[in-house]
Amino acid sequence: MRQNSNALGTEPIGRLLFRLSLPSTIGMIVMASYNIVDTIFIGRGVGSLGIAAVAICFPVQLIASALAVMAAAGGASIISRSLGAGDIPRARKAFGTAVFFAVAVGITVAALVLTNIDNILRLFGASPAILPQAKDYLSVILLGAPVQMVAMVGNHTARAEGDAKISMVSLLISGILNTILDPIFIFWFGWGVKGAAAATVLSQIAMFLWISFHFRGSRSVLRLGGVRDLRPDLGMFREIVIIGLSEFTRMASGSFSMVLINAALSRWGGDMHVAAYGIIHKAMSFFFFPLMGIAQGFQPILGYNYGAGNMERARRTTLVAIVSASTVAVIGFVVAMTFPGAILHVFSTDEVLLSIGTSAMRTVYMGFFVVGFQIIGATMFQALGKARPAFLLSLSRQVLLLIPLILVLPGLFGTTGVWISFPLADLFSFSLTLYFVTREVRRLGQLSL
Repeated sequence: MRQNSNALGTEPIGRLLFRLSLPSTIGMIVMASYNIVDTIFIGRGVGSLGIAAVAICFPVQLIASALAVMAAAGGASIISRSLGAGDIPRARKAFGTAVFFAVAVGITVAALVLTNIDNILRLFGASPAILPQAKDYLSVILLGAPVQMVAMVGNHTARAEGDAKISMVSLLISGILNTILDPIFIFWFGWGVKGAAAATVLSQIAMFLWISFHFRGSRSVLRLGGVRDLRPDLGMFREIVIIGLSEFTRMASGSFSMVLINAALSRWGGDMHVAAYGIIHKAMSFFFFPLMGIAQGFQPILGYNYGAGNMERARRTTLVAIVSASTVAVIGFVVAMTFPGAILHVFSTDEVLLSIGTSAMRTVYMGFFVVGFQIIGATMFQALGKARPAFLLSLSRQVLLLIPLILVLPGLFGTTGVWISFPLADLFSFSLTLYFVTREVRRLGQLSL
């Protein structure tokens, strides 16, 4: 694995970014397949209310994932920079602390939500028609929260040391197993939404076992030998939280915004509008996760070279990543604007839902072509260990822009106000990110002289 780490500072940037991003992108698409596959089979086997129930549950899942990503992204930033500086003991300490954090938080989140599940789902917008199925789905999903969180830390860590293939394989194993088990549990066993949740949990356990085997072997310099390797370091814990806070904020604010969106759609449109948003959100994740894959391939390259003092390579890496992510975002924009009906039809044949969703999808995606740049910008500051700008840029779209728009515009324009909030938030967030990224790229250029 040391050879993989050294390649972060020597291999041609374009080829290296592709080599690290492709497995990450495949992995992110596979990760998106969890909810996409669940929604497809639930839509076909349970119906539109089942889709709405899963949409209501997703903010809770997103909060749990946000906590895991805080540990994973914060730890990965420290690990990549430590490997670049040749400090392997510090990298190992960061990994052990991040894993401990993931285990503790996973157990805590599952316990807290399960003991208050009815009230939480009602607070998140579940109507009486949706609540029973939402409870069935979420009560099973939460059982897998601890193993999912640890697996997420392991996947980020593998990428941080330059071995993106390990992460890709673990996600492929999990995604393929979920796709196989979903129809068996939903249709053959007749478990409905509980079957989809059970398939997801078993798939996450498989991912956890695979990534755990990797770090207990000899292929990684960060291998964990036993429980004593998981003892947390308080100073390291604080650094992980500070750096990972930007990613947590982005995802947690996404969860909060989804709660507000579901509540607004339920109030101004009804359960069918909630179901339509559930499908649109799943479709967005299919386009969004490839951008995250590029960002995850970009992060260790930038962090390693910045830690090694190679500022010109760090600057060029940032520019290549921006162009790559922006290209993918434009492709996603074109596809969503051209084929919204075909995309929606994959999930449901309900004509009312399709009519609502087709118009809504075009509106939601109007500003998607700038999202790639915004993601790379936030990731750049995270990789450099600059928590404040990373935190601000992560806040910009979901908290500073989207949430206020969701609170104001539906009262003026009904459900249309919900849909137009998305492109407005995208465009304003892009403008803010452009300012910070331009300034930082210029600074890296000056340091390289």
